[in-house]
Amino acid sequence: MGPRTPIDDYIFSYTGKERPGITKDVAFNRKQFGLGQPENPDQGQIHVGLDGLRVELVQDYSDDDLRRVCSFAINATRGIDPNNPPEPVDWEEMLKGGLQTALEDFRIAFAIYGMSRTGTHQIVRTRLAAFHQQSQRAHYYGDLPSVRMPESFLNDLDVVAAYHDLAQASAAFYRAATDAGISYQDARFGLLEGTVNFILWEGSLREFFNTYAYRACYMFQWEISAVFHQMGDLLVKAHPYLDKYVKISCEKTHGALDADDFHEGFNVKHGDPGGVLAHHCTFQGWEAVEGQCPLPWARESNRQFRSEHHRIEKQ
Repeated sequence: MGPRTPIDDYIFSYTGKERPGITKDVAFNRKQFGLGQPENPDQGQIHVGLDGLRVELVQDYSDDDLRRVCSFAINATRGIDPNNPPEPVDWEEMLKGGLQTALEDFRIAFAIYGMSRTGTHQIVRTRLAAFHQQSQRAHYYGDLPSVRMPESFLNDLDVVAAYHDLAQASAAFYRAATDAGISYQDARFGLLEGTVNFILWEGSLREFFNTYAYRACYMFQWEISAVFHQMGDLLVKAHPYLDKYVKISCEKTHGALDADDFHEGFNVKHGDPGGVLAHHCTFQGWEAVEGQCPLPWARESNRQFRSEHHRIEKQ
């Protein structure tokens, strides 16, 4: 017998002892209750990168309603005669900036399929949106829950093999725990962060603009950035006039911070045939942007903010 380990001490200290009530596995959903729940639809897959990640616009708004409400909101400041409605105004002024409070009246919702729990932990940080997520507490995730694997793992086949083994071991633990009568809410502790699931994002048009500007940045984690780009593409497809307003924060800036900052072969499509950078970088993270963001103005010398205390340089 080898030396005692910390986990041996932990198990020994709890053997035969009364546990505090708060740590008990309370009578919540578990296999033996036999509720006949449907099987988790996503089983046995290792999705690589963005494979299988899909977004759907499931709640939309009326363009006529938006135009009417924005027109009233713009005119409201100076008063509206109920017997003589004001002349039509440039209702898109509400989309261009200012308080934009009228945009809170218009709710949209996106169904997101196949996002990892790692990704959904990030997306739910949007304070003013609502979420409805596939539950690991009330729902059995199946005998072999599917997972998402970053493409970076493909750089080393040993890492790929290890992740495959880890997914198999996680699923085996989950099956064993639930078969032993442990509730789903406790058995989920053995599931990977990469386990895929469904989530519904619901929020106002105003909140979507604000969150897209932040989360669609190419410097953010690839999964959440890709999800917001899909959301933005769907919304613009349904309402083409929104193309001017669904923008990353850097795309809303004007000109480079350094007037001498030129870029050979700059894409005229981005609005600058002369070669001077059209925008500046607004990313506020620790990472260096050059060589990691595909946008031509992503340069260290062209950043609006860079932390002096935490920096992660590109290797």
